Amino acid sequence: MVISDTSTLSSLPKREVVCGYAEILKHALILDKKLFFWLQKNGKKILNLNNKVVIQRAIYQSCKIKAKIVEKDEKEKGLRKILNFGHTFGHAFEATTNFSNKINHGESVLLGMLCASEFAYRNKILKNKDLNLIKEHYSILNLPNKLDDYFTKKDVKNIIQFMKSDKKNFDSKIKLILINKIGKTLKSISLKNSVLKNYLSSKLF
Repeated sequence: MVISDTSTLSSLPKREVVCGYAEILKHALILDKKLFFWLQKNGKKILNLNNKVVIQRAIYQSCKIKAKIVEKDEKEKGLRKILNFGHTFGHAFEATTNFSNKINHGESVLLGMLCASEFAYRNKILKNKDLNLIKEHYSILNLPNKLDDYFTKKDVKNIIQFMKSDKKNFDSKIKLILINKIGKTLKSISLKNSVLKNYLSSKLF
């Protein structure tokens, strides 16, 4: 059983509310296109905590998606891996900043999901139309969206090193969860370090 007392949200700083929103957005991007478009209309209400009904629906739908995935793959042998969308980048971002207050977990995952989406577009996996919808969502809600707000080119080596040590990797290649449409996730793909290094270097100065 999951009990979510939404009244506790008002006790949190805005930054932590954004972290919670990262989880809701992730579930929409990996498995529920309708939820994503609903978030397009209601994201501000959720982040500003000014509509109880909207907040309750967002949390309920998010928990429902996660429960559905975990029920089907409790031990993370297949489907459940899609819940790691944005986390391979995200965990590396956190570790590169030494888990400091500069960027927290939710912000790292938000930035990671955007990087994964852009990487998918650059590699002809995700269409430009979908990428633009995601970017627009980040922009409207002022979610973390600029890698160079947190890192410089000299950080790339460390980011790659931490991506290599992610729990999903069992060889020298880095595994990424990518979406090929909003609401549709691919199985993880293995990538050479150089491919990701080129992508990150192109984003940083």
